[in-house]
Amino acid sequence: MADERQADTQQSDSTLSVTRRDFVKTSALVGGSIAMAGSLPALARITGNIVEPTAAAASVAYPLNNPENLIYSVCLSCHTACTLKAKLQDGVLVKVDGNPYSPMNLLPALWENTALPEAAKDDAKLCPKGQSSVQIAYDPYRVRKVLKRVGQRGQGQWQAIEWDQFIDEVTSGGDLFGEGPVDGLQDVYKLRDPGLAKELAADTSSVVAGDMTVDEFKKKHAAHLDLLIDPDHPDLGPVNNQFVFLGGRVEHGRKELSKRFTYDGMGSVNYYLHTTICEQSHHIAFKQMTGGKDHLKPDLLSAEFVIFFGTGAFEANFGPTPMAEQVTDSLIRNKFKFAVVDPRLSKTAAKAWKWVPVNPGADGALALGMIRWI
Repeated sequence: MADERQADTQQSDSTLSVTRRDFVKTSALVGGSIAMAGSLPALARITGNIVEPTAAAASVAYPLNNPENLIYSVCLSCHTACTLKAKLQDGVLVKVDGNPYSPMNLLPALWENTALPEAAKDDAKLCPKGQSSVQIAYDPYRVRKVLKRVGQRGQGQWQAIEWDQFIDEVTSGGDLFGEGPVDGLQDVYKLRDPGLAKELAADTSSVVAGDMTVDEFKKKHAAHLDLLIDPDHPDLGPVNNQFVFLGGRVEHGRKELSKRFTYDGMGSVNYYLHTTICEQSHHIAFKQMTGGKDHLKPDLLSAEFVIFFGTGAFEANFGPTPMAEQVTDSLIRNKFKFAVVDPRLSKTAAKAWKWVPVNPGADGALALGMIRWI
């Protein structure tokens, strides 16, 4: 029976104009050609050539390439803050790519004097998270209005309210939830005199240093004790400190505004971001090393050797979108090598000149050894 099936198969193959062997060979050739064609723009940039579109492709109407359908902006999906080119159709966001004017997203980038119609034809790279901005913007579960709790805590009952009502309730406070009065910002913003604030702060420092007793402090500032959280503990500061700004990662622009509002506007010292959960170690190390600058990056386009210690260029850092191309470009153009210190064989380590699989917890010893011998 098996012999009959084999004979039938061979007979069927002989009647076809293309044999299986030829089909596989042709498919491999076509697939390789398609892959090569898809990489031509990238190869052209590496070699300095320009890939011109074919006449047929250039004649096809593509409304998303019209300058009036493009908005250049910045991605806030991570701290890299890549530059964007958002494409709209009938006022609806339909695609997001990288900004070809920026070296973060295109290397080499377009000249600033490149006409908008020409720049519209050149899409720069952008990571999948950035390209998912369309999905984020139109997510049906995206919170687009102010929601106020109307039930007990934990019941998940909410009601959409207008912005004017939200601003009034946050500012004025009151019995907002039927559970008793709640302070508003105007109740927390009690110490408003800058001169008095400096005097209270100076005397509080004296109390902490032991140069002034609490009783002496209270006697001196008897007329203003109502401005303090606890007069017996002046180090807690004014009632203003009961305003706390607690954020995750706040991007620059928003960060400066919120910090200025908290410190200079509300007069509170309680401004907190993600702190040690993210990148605090390298900020502290850089600041100690440079005496002020707390965020540095290697010149990957000019460096000859770079060590990625517990990080990488292809799946971490700020960020893979610009750094991956810089590393790749230097590997091709320059005598560039890099090493990766990481217990895990990461994607960056897999492409490294040397991978140092340091044991977890032994990275400090390795760093001390490097300091000793380098």
